[in-house]
Amino acid sequence: MVFIVFGFSMLSCQEVVHKVSPPNILLIITDDQGYADYSAYGGAPDAITPNMDKIAENGVRFTNGYATAPVCNASRQGIITGSYQERWGTFYYGGRIFPESQYTLPELLSKEGYRCVKIGKTHYAEVLDNNVKIEEPLTLREFPLNHGYEEFLGFCAHRHDYFKLKASDDWVEDPDDDRMSQFGPLWRNRAKEDFEGYTTDIFGDEAVRQIEKRDDRPFFMELSFNAVHHPIYQAPDKYLKRFGVERFPEWDPKQESFLDYHARTCWRQEEDPDGRKRYLANLACLDDNIGKVLEALKRSGKWENTLVFFISDNGGSQNTYANNGVLNGHKYILREGGIRTPFTMSWPGKIKKTKVIDVPVSHMDILPTCLEAIASRAKDSLKLDGKHLLSLIDNPKEAHHKVLVWDTGKEWAVRKGEWKLHVVKQDNHFRTIHLDAGTYLHNLETDPGEQNNLSGKHPEIVEELTAVYGAWKKRL
Repeated sequence: MVFIVFGFSMLSCQEVVHKVSPPNILLIITDDQGYADYSAYGGAPDAITPNMDKIAENGVRFTNGYATAPVCNASRQGIITGSYQERWGTFYYGGRIFPESQYTLPELLSKEGYRCVKIGKTHYAEVLDNNVKIEEPLTLREFPLNHGYEEFLGFCAHRHDYFKLKASDDWVEDPDDDRMSQFGPLWRNRAKEDFEGYTTDIFGDEAVRQIEKRDDRPFFMELSFNAVHHPIYQAPDKYLKRFGVERFPEWDPKQESFLDYHARTCWRQEEDPDGRKRYLANLACLDDNIGKVLEALKRSGKWENTLVFFISDNGGSQNTYANNGVLNGHKYILREGGIRTPFTMSWPGKIKKTKVIDVPVSHMDILPTCLEAIASRAKDSLKLDGKHLLSLIDNPKEAHHKVLVWDTGKEWAVRKGEWKLHVVKQDNHFRTIHLDAGTYLHNLETDPGEQNNLSGKHPEIVEELTAVYGAWKKRL
């Protein structure tokens, strides 16, 4: 993708006035959270999330908010760049990292004088999935300090153990077991540091510390929890007690490889009768930490002028007992349950009434929304696939995205208005994934659960949306 060079030295009088009080920006990303596991969405009655609800109650709830992929490493590239990650060859797991020419949200905001902080999970490509195999991880573009963040506390992998956070825990030698178990210390900027505790609490506490930090600059913070990603059977004792479950048996390397343990516990080769309760315990801790962060904004006087986004990186995972409500499917596939996510936004000083917006929006819209919110001149120079969301506040039914497209390599989908065309190129029956090859057309306004395939009744719509996909693919 080609970008127009932009400068920041010449500002109009109007922009100077606006710059006096630019908003802080907080982007909260959860991991594999079910669409119905957010009580403001009125879905799962057992998922009680009062603190997440405060964001929706003080701003906007998007009912058709979409990730750019059904898996995290690809979708997170779409979030941070405001563009389809397929443009540089990332369709699913693996793929490529965004190139140097592709600006990221923290890079753009740092040019505008923002203090940019990353807390939690970083996973954009496979290369940083196991730091033991990487000789110089600090030189890679996907490392947070190399694409715009000035501070980082977290890990660089698809998953991490919630409790085993010390160098003494990082003893696994088998490469496959090591990649899947992810034990060991967290990154604190450019060095590894031992921690005691539970990652959800650690990340929440760090976010509070950063909010209360003495610094005259506005902040942009990406708070990327690894909750509620597997291993969801791990939660602090007080949450296990709240939901009436015992501690889950830890991996015993004398009995089996971690890959075998992972297959049993993650891919549900053995059903856990308390699996849903364990997920809810993990979710409750997550919600409490979000509450802690929101209270820090209020206590510090920053609540009114903080633009908050809340999303899950992709749809809820069937492996963790997440609940996607009426939506069909789950993480890994392009059914609605794999790509439609909770998506809320608040800015109390600007958004005065609770809004529910039903038009389709995308995680790609977060970057241009941030630039619009601070009246950045960069927004006029960049070629982005995302569009800013602020105009929807006053005009919630206006046309936003004419079309949205997804492509994993094995399946693709197009949404245009109420119609969604989903083409599965080959059967996918891997463990808990059950997806048959075929062409599926659904009217999502009347059939959000994708139960009635109308491809045979409306071949003209199939033809139209197939052409839309072909043109999109050609433009990539």
